[in-house]
Amino acid sequence: MRSFAVLLAGLALLLASVAGVAGQDSIVVRENQGRSEFPDGIVFTIDATADTAIDDVRLVYQVAPDGVRTSAVPDCTGTTVVSCTFELTASRRNVIIPGAEVEYFWELRAGDERHETAVQVLMYEDSRFDWMQVTEGNMTVWWYRGNEDEARAVLEAGREALAEVGALIGTTIEFPVKIRYYGSASDMQAAIIADNDEGVVTLGEVVYSDTAMVSADSSPLDITRHEITHIVVREAVGRRGVPDWLNEGLAVFAQSGPLAGQSRAVEAAIESGDILSVRSLSSSSSGATSDRVSLFYGQSWALVTFLIETYGEEQFAELFRAFGEGANDDEALEQVYGFDQDGFENAWRASVGLEPRATPEPPSDPEARVEETQVAQDGERASGDDGGTSVGVIVTIAVLTVLVLAGLAGLGVVLARRFG
Repeated sequence: MRSFAVLLAGLALLLASVAGVAGQDSIVVRENQGRSEFPDGIVFTIDATADTAIDDVRLVYQVAPDGVRTSAVPDCTGTTVVSCTFELTASRRNVIIPGAEVEYFWELRAGDERHETAVQVLMYEDSRFDWMQVTEGNMTVWWYRGNEDEARAVLEAGREALAEVGALIGTTIEFPVKIRYYGSASDMQAAIIADNDEGVVTLGEVVYSDTAMVSADSSPLDITRHEITHIVVREAVGRRGVPDWLNEGLAVFAQSGPLAGQSRAVEAAIESGDILSVRSLSSSSSGATSDRVSLFYGQSWALVTFLIETYGEEQFAELFRAFGEGANDDEALEQVYGFDQDGFENAWRASVGLEPRATPEPPSDPEARVEETQVAQDGERASGDDGGTSVGVIVTIAVLTVLVLAGLAGLGVVLARRFG
């Protein structure tokens, strides 16, 4: 009898186990896919069935490398048989660029039962062109127009910037770096969702911290060096960043030389005495208008050149370490060079034959050095956030106008950097 009782108990446990497994399998995913629909964004769909009504469906996704994990509520139809769709739209507030890798999975709930699909990765692609690629080391260039020699020249310029700027500020880039090389600025506009004013052309942009967008219209090798420098700077100091004159000035310093419009603008400003203050150059707003962008870039380059040539590369690298450790603009300059922003400006003014600025400007607000736009998307943040939707913070900075370049006479030229 005792053996029979043990057998019955074992049979009951087995039946309970089988019932539990059956319950876990009652949610069945019949179809699960994501598709790139350039230039509008990405569409995710899922079809699923369950023994009881499916109460909740969520898409959990993250745009690499800068986005945060986000939970989105899709549009669904049905109860025990559901079809759901979520559109991750590309916009100025939610920039998704070609080459972006999106990791995603679905969470479904029916009563007490929960089901989670496997993680998948989808690449958002600019389907207008047949892309080719060339890789060396940790850098890859994608291109569709021209020949491989041209793409390899862009690759070499990017690798030189990685090595030279990295050595200058003491930073090594080990992660894969991507360059999307567009045959023209007009081709690139849809990819970066540009909203430039009339007469302004974007030739290059860094949207993600590992990807540079470059067009072939004018000086593409220098545009490449410039944009790759922003990637190195970001790696050196993290999300807090550095003042714009330092970031953009170093990017111009990494070029073979400042573009003609930049150097002429700063020469004319020195001659007239109409120089931008260092404090105003800490924010991109001083270069926000087309008639000041060339001066913004030219003077930023002149300031960086002055620091390197006057005080040496070792102290210049120390400046980046100070920013990386959390110092603000005045603290970093004082720690490394012994002067604040006003003292720095007057030292540079003296080097170009200008009198000290009569009345120093009030201290700049380090928090206002960039324009920060919270990314929004239909849905909710993932667990651990406080509601709303976010795939990161996009930092948008417009720079650089060139008035006379081959093929672009009379147009402003913009390079930009935006990190999420």
